[in-house]
Amino acid sequence: MDFTGVELFLDDRFVSFTDNIRRRVQTAQVHPESPLIRREHPWEQGHVCLLGSVRHDPERDLLRMWYMAVGKNYPTEKFMAYAESDDGVHWTRPMLDLVPYEGIRKTNILFGDGFAVTGPAVLPNPDQSDPERRFLVTFNSYTKTHDDTLDISDTIARWNYIAWSPDGIHWNPPQGRKAFGGKADSCQSTVWDPVARVFRAYVRRTLFDPLGQRVRTWAYLESPDFEHWGPTQELLRLDAGDGGSDGQIQQLSITRYDGIYIGLLSMFRVEQYYQGPEGGYLKWDRSGPQGDLDEGPQINDIQLVTSRDGVNFTRVGDRQIFLGATRREGVFSTSGHRTAGNLVVFRDKVHIFCDGRLGGWGQRSPMQIGLATVPVDRFVSMEPDRKYREGVIELVPLVFPDTRLRLNASTRNTVYTKETSVGCIWPEAADPDGHAIAGFSRKDAVPMDGDRFDHPLQWKRDGKTYDLSALPQRAETPVRLRFWMDNAKVFSLRTESCSAGGRNWEVTSDPGPY
Repeated sequence: MDFTGVELFLDDRFVSFTDNIRRRVQTAQVHPESPLIRREHPWEQGHVCLLGSVRHDPERDLLRMWYMAVGKNYPTEKFMAYAESDDGVHWTRPMLDLVPYEGIRKTNILFGDGFAVTGPAVLPNPDQSDPERRFLVTFNSYTKTHDDTLDISDTIARWNYIAWSPDGIHWNPPQGRKAFGGKADSCQSTVWDPVARVFRAYVRRTLFDPLGQRVRTWAYLESPDFEHWGPTQELLRLDAGDGGSDGQIQQLSITRYDGIYIGLLSMFRVEQYYQGPEGGYLKWDRSGPQGDLDEGPQINDIQLVTSRDGVNFTRVGDRQIFLGATRREGVFSTSGHRTAGNLVVFRDKVHIFCDGRLGGWGQRSPMQIGLATVPVDRFVSMEPDRKYREGVIELVPLVFPDTRLRLNASTRNTVYTKETSVGCIWPEAADPDGHAIAGFSRKDAVPMDGDRFDHPLQWKRDGKTYDLSALPQRAETPVRLRFWMDNAKVFSLRTESCSAGGRNWEVTSDPGPY
């Protein structure tokens, strides 16, 4: 089996053996100024939501955001609006003469003139041969608002529509084109898989369990050309560990991250509330008054899921929280986050754009847009469970076409308020039978310490250093890599030709999330 260039250790696909090692999900850090995009204009008076997409424009080296603005008439006034940023924190809304709002001629609304746009998923077209279709979008809407596609025999109230654009600003057809039916009232993700050569649309679906309870699940559809879509197939449904049918998927945004699928699973648990006679949410007491059952405050915490093929997903790190609700009134994301339909790698960080409220769900406080980040590739760490002794990770036998391997790892920790290097990592190469290869054992290794995103895997002999290119018959023979570690954390393994961001750099101190 060839090493494909990157391993994030989100699952055990390439891990053969560990001793004294645990997988710990890293916590995304929310920008302290969140929300960064607040309601400013009349067409945003309801909400500004990141039921949308953010993409990096490499030509202009800036971030482009397509978000959902909600006017005063929900749910019919849901627009696809647009903003730009050169740092991910400070955003501008270009005022364009495209879609007016209540007599205001120039707005930043791109799409939604007379029809609702829910959860637009924008992506660059992998086929750039048609200059009019350089960007693609899927979005959900109400059939009755699309006059040009309305069929009086159509019994489906909601459809997903597609459209295309030369520049991400001007979209055609003017109201989109029908793609597939169904309600998908959350953020959606649309991904191009270059291996399977299909587009996948990941959408929310609602079903009822055998006892009649409403359950939110996630599904996917595939298309070879973005216009003709196959049947809806179930992707993920929460299980007994999430509360059974009380566990609800609020959102699942999916990104193909250097060949590995990463999903942000936003979920809540129904708390069995009812609406009291004067409004507000009261905890359900079976012996008390019976009002309309409600799902409660819908407090969303985000976990990670991962997949190698975009279809079969597994949970990461025993369902540890990656991005949690603050549960504090007046603080961003009181009741949790809903994220953009994709992750963005920008300026050496993974950016997770999200929306949240400054109050509880029951108060119906408006959603506004913020930001959370993790350093590149640092979704989970593989680290010793018991700090007083070493741990080891052994990979399955792999062939390394590119022998210039780089380890994203840290041996730093805080000791008496001062950050310092307290540990070490030693690489080792063994044959498929598990015998350390002469010259590539742990004792021959160049030790790794400090906090770097690109520690080179090297060994030394007679005063000279070398890498796996010095292995005999390296092109034909797989090797087992081992990482011995003492007070250290391993985040990812990459080849130099597949380096994240194309840079080599060292973390000399903890700069904080920004």
